[in-house]
Amino acid sequence: MQVASKLMGIFFLAVVVSVAAADEPAKPVDASLDSAAMEAMMAKLGAPGKPHEHLQKMVGKYKTISTWIIPGQNEESVDEGTAEFKSILGGRFVTQHFKSTYNGQPMDGFGIMGYDNAQQKFVGVWLDNMSTHILQTQGQLDEKTGVMNEEGTCSSPIGSMNFKMTTVPTEDGFVFTLSQVTGETATEMGKIKYVKQ
Repeated sequence: MQVASKLMGIFFLAVVVSVAAADEPAKPVDASLDSAAMEAMMAKLGAPGKPHEHLQKMVGKYKTISTWIIPGQNEESVDEGTAEFKSILGGRFVTQHFKSTYNGQPMDGFGIMGYDNAQQKFVGVWLDNMSTHILQTQGQLDEKTGVMNEEGTCSSPIGSMNFKMTTVPTEDGFVFTLSQVTGETATEMGKIKYVKQ
């Protein structure tokens, strides 16, 4: 299968979320902290907060409709599928299991998304049956619009590949758009609409 078509599978992770920014930025560790102070600081960094509560809004089952641009063809691939989001590890992370097709090929993907209190970022990974790489993502939420903007990087036979992902909330779910980034140019590869059931 062509590299370009294999890469289509990575878009789903992102998927995803309209999230709030953390309350306080992480501070550098003070070498003079005693063990009790260090333990308290680590407990605070390890506790779920407002961004994690927002991630929980993603939990549930979805119907999906994806529209993808087929490389080298003058047509699009429109495919229906399903996605299920689950909360894990005390609400610190959300998983996504996605099933659909792409250009006639079955697609099965799995992602994990969380909010790293220390980095003040949403972070995630995505993997699927169309590749052997792992896409790593990070992003921020625009609190005014509810739009999540993410960046992702993965390996490929032609070197590191970079992506931009945007998740826009809708009344019944959200729409996720994936673009490949080459230099200063972002080229849209397609989008997927998630409708909560």
